[in-house]
Amino acid sequence: MSDVNSAIRAALMKPGLARLWEAVRAKYQSLGRAGGSVVLIGATPDEQEAIGALLGINLFGETRIKVPLARLEAALLQSRFGLTLGDALAALFGGVATRDDVRAERERLEHAFRAYLESTAGDLRPWLEAMWEGRAPGRGLVAEWRKLFAEIGQVPPLEAVLRVLRALDPPPDPPVRLAILAARHLGDPHALDRTSPAGRALFAWLAWRYGGLDADEPDSAEIADGSAQDEGTSEAARAWYLRAGIRIDDVSPVVHVANWPGMGASPMAFTLASLDRAPLRRLPPRVLVVENPAVFAELAERSPAPVVCSYGWPNAAVLRLLDLVTSAGSDLWYSGDFDLGGLRIGRSLWRRYGPRFVPWRFDRAMYDSFAQFGRVSLSEEERTHLTRLQEALWDSDLAVSMQAFGVKVFQEQFVDTLVEDAMEVAAPPP
Repeated sequence: MSDVNSAIRAALMKPGLARLWEAVRAKYQSLGRAGGSVVLIGATPDEQEAIGALLGINLFGETRIKVPLARLEAALLQSRFGLTLGDALAALFGGVATRDDVRAERERLEHAFRAYLESTAGDLRPWLEAMWEGRAPGRGLVAEWRKLFAEIGQVPPLEAVLRVLRALDPPPDPPVRLAILAARHLGDPHALDRTSPAGRALFAWLAWRYGGLDADEPDSAEIADGSAQDEGTSEAARAWYLRAGIRIDDVSPVVHVANWPGMGASPMAFTLASLDRAPLRRLPPRVLVVENPAVFAELAERSPAPVVCSYGWPNAAVLRLLDLVTSAGSDLWYSGDFDLGGLRIGRSLWRRYGPRFVPWRFDRAMYDSFAQFGRVSLSEEERTHLTRLQEALWDSDLAVSMQAFGVKVFQEQFVDTLVEDAMEVAAPPP
């Protein structure tokens, strides 16, 4: 800092002037000139004295002080420093960007960002132009890239995914696993995971190229409503990756079954890959599906009925098995928790399997009979989302009743009833 600026700060940045200068800086930034006025409410004696001395007027006893910026600049010009208001603010705060300055800088950055995208994109320019214009998934990504470019002058996640996409042209045959692709080209097997910056960009490209699904991260309303978690979307995404020559994980998705025909009573697990390679040959006429592992274990031990556990939201392996049984004509009896998540899962399966979906103890009558035992309250946000679900359920009265009672009921609370049902449906006809 120069000696002159040090002297200006010493003369003008007194404790009694601190509030004044903050208010003046904000006004000057807004107008871009020494115009308008600022008002200080509850001015202290120190502020009255300091501001009065600066302006050359008596403000003793004035707790509400109005200072026109033009008058302040005139006082500064007549001082020993001969300053304009802009010069004074620059000395005090190291420069003050006006609204016009900010707008000009924003326009400069936007132009530079657009030029960077065009020079980086190469043959993938149509995709980035579609994102820029809002004709392709990825609105949130563009905003993130713009912010990153303003900070460091480049967008490494975009550059990374462009390298990968060029390596996938043409799509490799046989397809390469996602983690191996990421390690081979980016040095990190998780660099293309769906939650990573480059992975989100890759998914946006896949959605643009093969689907049209909005690849932005879902907002809280979409998550609460369940649309963002619909595993039908996951299956579509798997197909997109495969068309691009990428295999995503087909080993981690697992479905647990018990009492399956020809396989004994003990619980067994099947991966998505095993179901694809060797589909089950013997299928029961009716399959019981429950959401929670403890309920699944009780049914497996206490009943001979075929049962499947979804472990919450059904993964790709669960859906593949349910697709197999329903396409063969089997009915799907589904029971879930009476909470927002359970209803969303039930709604997804109901829409997917239509008349093959049978809500098993999953209606208003069952909820009403156990609501008195509910100890976990629905939040106000959950109640709001129940309203959205009301007309989109197999039982339109269910959401109404849940809003009225305001509590959640879980499968574990009525597991004995489920076991009794399972014993009945598994019993041989008389």
